[in-house]
Amino acid sequence: MLDELSHGEAANLRLRKLKRPKPRARLVRSPLTMPGQRRHASHASDGSPVLLLKGQPSISDFSRHEHRIQRFQHIVQLPRSEVDLDHAWMAYQGIVEYDLPLTTKMSFADKFVSALELMYRTKTPQARLQELGSRADAILNDLEPSIGPGTRFDQWRLCLVARTLALLGLHKAAAEAILQADAIPLEYQHRAGIPYAYEMVLTSLVRSGGNLRAVEFIGENWEHLATYLDFKSSAVHSGKHQRAGNSLRTTASRIAAEIVNPAPFLEKEGWTPELRESIGCFFIQSLSHALLGLDGREVLVKMQQLHLRVPQHIQFMLARSLARRTTTVPAAIALFKTIPHGEADIPYKQLGLHLYGKQGAIDTAEEYFRSITELSAPSSEDIASLIFAYAMVDNVKRAEEIFEEYFPLKDGKRCNSPGLTHYSAVIFSHARKGGNNQPSITRWLTDMANEDMVPNEHIFTIVLNAFAAAGDLESTMAVLEQMRESGVRPNVVTYTIVITLLAHRKDPMGAEAVFKRALREGVVPDDRMIVSVMNAHVEGGSWQGVIRAYDYVSSARVTALSLEVYNTLMKAYVLIGAPFNVVYKFFKRLEQSKAKPDQYTYSLLVQSACDAGLLKIAADIYYDMEQLYKDNPERNLDANVYILTILMAGFLQHGDKVKAKAVYDEMLELGIQPSSITFGVILGAYGNEKSKASLEIAETFIKSLLAVPEEERLWKKPKYDSESALHHLYAPVITGYARMKSPEDVERVYQDMQDAGGPPSLGTLTALMDVYRRTFNVDAVKEIWPQIYELGIKTTSKDWMAPEDGPSEITRGIRGNVLCVPLSIYIDALSAAGEHDEIAAVWKDLRARGFSFDSNNWNHLAVALVRAGQVERAFEVIERVIIPYQTLSINSNKARDRNPTSPLLSDVLPEQNEDEEEEEDEVPGIKPWRGGDRVLKAKLAHRKTRFREDFHPDYEDEQVDFAYHLHILHQISPAWATWRAHNATLSMLLIAYNHLNGGHLMKATGTPEGERDPSEGATAREMLNRIYTKYPKTVQQVLDYDAKVRQKMRSDHYNRYYVWG
Repeated sequence: MLDELSHGEAANLRLRKLKRPKPRARLVRSPLTMPGQRRHASHASDGSPVLLLKGQPSISDFSRHEHRIQRFQHIVQLPRSEVDLDHAWMAYQGIVEYDLPLTTKMSFADKFVSALELMYRTKTPQARLQELGSRADAILNDLEPSIGPGTRFDQWRLCLVARTLALLGLHKAAAEAILQADAIPLEYQHRAGIPYAYEMVLTSLVRSGGNLRAVEFIGENWEHLATYLDFKSSAVHSGKHQRAGNSLRTTASRIAAEIVNPAPFLEKEGWTPELRESIGCFFIQSLSHALLGLDGREVLVKMQQLHLRVPQHIQFMLARSLARRTTTVPAAIALFKTIPHGEADIPYKQLGLHLYGKQGAIDTAEEYFRSITELSAPSSEDIASLIFAYAMVDNVKRAEEIFEEYFPLKDGKRCNSPGLTHYSAVIFSHARKGGNNQPSITRWLTDMANEDMVPNEHIFTIVLNAFAAAGDLESTMAVLEQMRESGVRPNVVTYTIVITLLAHRKDPMGAEAVFKRALREGVVPDDRMIVSVMNAHVEGGSWQGVIRAYDYVSSARVTALSLEVYNTLMKAYVLIGAPFNVVYKFFKRLEQSKAKPDQYTYSLLVQSACDAGLLKIAADIYYDMEQLYKDNPERNLDANVYILTILMAGFLQHGDKVKAKAVYDEMLELGIQPSSITFGVILGAYGNEKSKASLEIAETFIKSLLAVPEEERLWKKPKYDSESALHHLYAPVITGYARMKSPEDVERVYQDMQDAGGPPSLGTLTALMDVYRRTFNVDAVKEIWPQIYELGIKTTSKDWMAPEDGPSEITRGIRGNVLCVPLSIYIDALSAAGEHDEIAAVWKDLRARGFSFDSNNWNHLAVALVRAGQVERAFEVIERVIIPYQTLSINSNKARDRNPTSPLLSDVLPEQNEDEEEEEDEVPGIKPWRGGDRVLKAKLAHRKTRFREDFHPDYEDEQVDFAYHLHILHQISPAWATWRAHNATLSMLLIAYNHLNGGHLMKATGTPEGERDPSEGATAREMLNRIYTKYPKTVQQVLDYDAKVRQKMRSDHYNRYYVWG
């Protein structure tokens, strides 16, 4: 039968003319009636004849039949996601001749088709779907003779037939079945199956013909679909019909929003102007709902050019969608100004209040609020919009005054019944100040509880965002848990906030663990959530994770990628140190795409130019952006603190203080508040001068910033920093004094930072330990190490992870490298002091706790081993760790999956066997380059790639793949300078080599000289022979280094430094 259905004309087999079937003899049994048992009259079926079988069943027969029926009924009760269709088919075959209630059999058929639809939405092979579809068809075919035409069961069956035909790709026949079902006159509450059938047809059309064909179907059937797809008319539905309609509208809107160019539908031949208007408005609604407001605006402009009418409420919806993202608020206001309206148009004024409130334009928002109150009493939403406007400009006092004015306290209760929107607005005003404002947030939450109101997901999200913006992971996860305990399910926005926080903590695997938890809780990730995971990999230097996430979002959809995706990928290029010409070409290709660059894109391009030393080009890029903003004010291209700080830092890095000062002055002239990072850049310039006078000036500057009241320190506003803004100010000064080997000044400035409220950080504690190392104060080094160690443990803690989130080992190699820098300092200090046992103990402990070691750590360990007299072990470190990883980096040519089934790197990383002993050559991921390091790597990248044929700008694969160059760079970047034996290490190994070659053993530092053992010469030669045999590559590097040294040094100097005996 299925072979016949595969041909178009045979599809009508399921759609034969409705007529009452002829009565036929059939087995009529109740759930517990076996063959041969007589049924009571009360169980007769609709007057149909009963065929009685002779003979009585045995007890075993009775049990067997009862079991079949129970198994069948159990399947009906299962969620469709838990239905095994093969088992379900076997269960059906076991009861097919039983006279079960028609409702039970229809429910089974519905469950079977619904479960099949779930499989259809996965990558199930077509042959398998055809097999299961034939079974669904057989079940519905068996049911038809039992159903009277024009009944509720008849419509139910026809809807299931339509869904099955759609699964089989017979869309025309499916549409006809829906029309037949729709023609049956039934009460409203019994017609919910129709939108579900249409939804399956659209889903199948997308799979077989793409989104364009699905939208064509919507247009062809608009008179039947409009009641469900138009956002305004859909509001008339209720109950099951409303839920079904919402499901259909969600699917249809997603399909429409994924179409890159909807314009052809606005000019489609054969469609009336009215239909084109309806489809155009449907596109605008769909794009607005998907927060693709800029794309919706393009559709609106095209409709206006074609003189197609766009109702005011559609334009209002688009403007509100644009306002939901800060970057597109200017575009929302530009659209608002073009919408026709009357003088007394209250909805128009309410929209104006909402938009200007989002922008923080207080005067204009107040003006619209006054004009509303002159015409009528302000609505609840109007009051909330006004409170929100003051929250946007951090005027907490005025936001609270408005709340108190409209909802005053009387006898311990609020008057006029404030709503959740009002509380969320005033809580938002406090939340913008970060988690440090927790007492005020708690006070308003208590006030809300006093009104017998429970926080909703929006309020929880505001509070969650406050802690996340302050970098308080512990409190953020506590709020997340409180949401669950309150019965409020975290949503995609909630989880995106948490993932963003983990990204700023440079913890990509932690971000992936949260992503997986969201999936387990039924959250459907959107592009922003996936991009947040992608950004976590960028921040953590996990370039393979960046590429995988990009490949997933680019291959899993048919739409143009969002600007956020491209910006995140471009950020990866900048942080990995890509040559400027590669970043510039990326930018030019982006300009030609649908995702137009914004101020963040320009900031990244300026950063790349500064890293390359192209300061004039960097300045020109900034001024080009400024001119574009003047020509197109609605574009998000206005100057901000980020791009100006980057430009200023570039000039300072290259010693041009005059131009740097000019950039800073322009920042102030534009009314842009410098951030703590801006001030940190300025203070860093003073610190780099290595002059006590300059550092004293820097200290005076810090004191001037702290002299103003706390509420006026706008530079202190949190931005997901794991360290406080005070560290940005004090760290350059502390580091400057450390370089000058002035421990007294370092201790004094460090104490000043603590007195100002700045908690200890890894950066400042490391600088303090470094100055003690430089001044050979090993006791002070040992005293401060436990503080660094504990802070490192806290920073990498996974206490917030649930057991099902996965083992803590997933963070190894990326987040586990936070102690690499202080560890190198600590090893060097201990080694110089001869405390070799302590080095071994610390190294072992950190490995056991899952921390990773970088090239510097292994080099310092090799030097320490030589100083400890363990020469063979030092050679082994270079042979087993440094050289293999460098070789792997140079020769790697990793395969790339361009169509991954998941955006998560953890889904493809090999799992470590618990019984497998860890190798010492585990290494961390390559961290993103920062500041001066990135400048150096950009130059090295250019030198290493300019002669590669596959890196040429016109290379074929690069033309269609934005991540092509990143894929190459992430494979060769470790070899640039990171993983190699340092000169200091080779120098120590050369000394050890010459010792052994001269017949002397290396003694541990601090060991008193004694009489020479007569057998020492033979022991030394045996050791040297073992080193030649086991570590030949390291020996060759030492000999090569020896040759270079001999060329540069006089023989007497060489002998003095490198030769004994």
